[in-house]
Amino acid sequence: MQKRIFRKDINGLRALAVMSVILFHFNSNYLPGGFAGVDIFFVISGYLMTSIIFKGLEGNNFSTLKFFQARARRVVPALIAVIVTVLFLGYLFFEPLTYQLVGKHGLSSLLFISNIIYANESGYFDLDSFSKLFLHTWSLSVEWQFYIIYPIVLVALSKFLSINNIKKIILVLTILSLLLCIYISSKDLAISYFMLYTRAWEILFGGLAFLFPVNFESNKKRIVEILGISLIILSFIIFSNNNLWPSYNALLPVFGAYLCILANSEKTLLSNAIFQRLGLWSYSIYLVHWPILVFSNKLNITINVYVYLLIVISISILIYETIEKKRSLNFKLFVAYVIAILSLYLVMIDGAKYRVREDFQLKMSDYRSKFEGHLGIRNSDTIQYMNSTESDFDYILIGDSHARHYFSFIKDEKIKVASLALDGCNSTKNYYSSFNKEMCKIRYKKEIDFINSHPEKPIIISKLWPGINNSTIKRDANEKINNNDYENIMIDELRSFINETSNSNHQYFIIGDTQGSNRVMFECLAKSSLPINKLFKLNDCDSYQMQRNRIYNIKLKEFSEGMKNVYYIDPDGALCDSGKCLVVYNDMPIYTDKTHLSKIGSSIVGNYIFKSINKNR
Repeated sequence: MQKRIFRKDINGLRALAVMSVILFHFNSNYLPGGFAGVDIFFVISGYLMTSIIFKGLEGNNFSTLKFFQARARRVVPALIAVIVTVLFLGYLFFEPLTYQLVGKHGLSSLLFISNIIYANESGYFDLDSFSKLFLHTWSLSVEWQFYIIYPIVLVALSKFLSINNIKKIILVLTILSLLLCIYISSKDLAISYFMLYTRAWEILFGGLAFLFPVNFESNKKRIVEILGISLIILSFIIFSNNNLWPSYNALLPVFGAYLCILANSEKTLLSNAIFQRLGLWSYSIYLVHWPILVFSNKLNITINVYVYLLIVISISILIYETIEKKRSLNFKLFVAYVIAILSLYLVMIDGAKYRVREDFQLKMSDYRSKFEGHLGIRNSDTIQYMNSTESDFDYILIGDSHARHYFSFIKDEKIKVASLALDGCNSTKNYYSSFNKEMCKIRYKKEIDFINSHPEKPIIISKLWPGINNSTIKRDANEKINNNDYENIMIDELRSFINETSNSNHQYFIIGDTQGSNRVMFECLAKSSLPINKLFKLNDCDSYQMQRNRIYNIKLKEFSEGMKNVYYIDPDGALCDSGKCLVVYNDMPIYTDKTHLSKIGSSIVGNYIFKSINKNR
């Protein structure tokens, strides 16, 4: 194949992309839209892969096998090194549940299907991102899937069509993929974010820069490049994780990267030495930046951004110089790949549970069955009756998962409840949540109709009050809520709800938000029994944490005091005393994660809530 000319502008774009991603992941306030760096990588990959394939096809010397081998040399060695290192360190520091995920997600990364795994894991009770050490590899999986399909399709088309006609087909496919992305983004954010068919247009867009080049005059190249860089930087600033993504919003950074590549400026603004070195190390930087963040979070190590960047870049240089630059593809690498696959599979099975005491030797399914306060009961678009029937119940429960986590107590105490609670759903007169979107959209009307058809039944309202604003959509505008207005909107919507149901003589019991836990205490307790923590005392699991004042609970209390038949109940009364709040009871976690009550937490807080309700009935 023809040797490619090294383009400093593209190498500089890599630096811009990777630094935006790692700064966003470290602290999203630094660059709210820094995640768009991944979109820039897609454009770059599309340009480079299209140029390699089409130059080969036009010269009648393209080899699909050699193409795959070249991609493997570029991607696999460093990826194996990072995954195996995490596997080793995880054995020392992670409890079985987290270590199981290391096995599962590491395996999916080496098989290049991690994007599919993460798309299917993005349910409401899925673990937070800091339990997924290889979350960032989803984009590598998307690119690898593209690397497999793209050359095969192009080679097949070249047997029947001219190069010019193939170029037109790629243009059409780019447009179709973009339209599909916009449509699916409005229906399922996880699928649109992670899947190849909704991301392909970004990669193909890069290909268009090669297939339909524009020969700008020398002085205009700089202008086009400046425009492209400006669009990219603008996307880092104006977008955030509250925006619909990728959808049409991703056009801004994608088009910016496209313009930079199209300009092909020899005197690129990105040619300075720092950008060029960061560009060379960008793949290694991308591979290591996320596991370092997860490790620091899991081990409760606080690092500032300068130390973080120093660690990331230092390790990246080491990987680049010793592994990535060599681009080995030999029998030793194959053996290492097979051993890594087998090791990850074994870890995925039980997380090497023999390392901790028996109480913590749980699989994920066992953990949820044993601890979760909502009892694993699935969401429903119908009324869920607990210890009751449609004609025989005592309370109406509405809210989200922070209502459902009282199911354990309700079931054990045989309290007769009709529940309309829906995970992740904040459905009000003028707003609804994007999670469980279709069910949530109609939930408010269902609640109003049900409540008004059952007069005098006490209504219990429990939600994750501070956590629902980020995904709340205004009904008439189909746009996300302004976070700055949320506290007032929350009270106004609550007042509207009560006004629409008050004619049927109800009492309303508004349950404040629980304190939550700063750490996942099950993980903490399990890690305490790891051999390394017994030896070095690296893990301390205090049963209490400092009490925090929360503006949402204050607002709810003030609102309730001014309303007839409306009562506010603060869960802090069950868990907090003298400025400290319980997070572990009898060596068992109060919360299953950082916010949802466990069965023991459900029992303690649920008992307090229903005693308070009975006092006011």
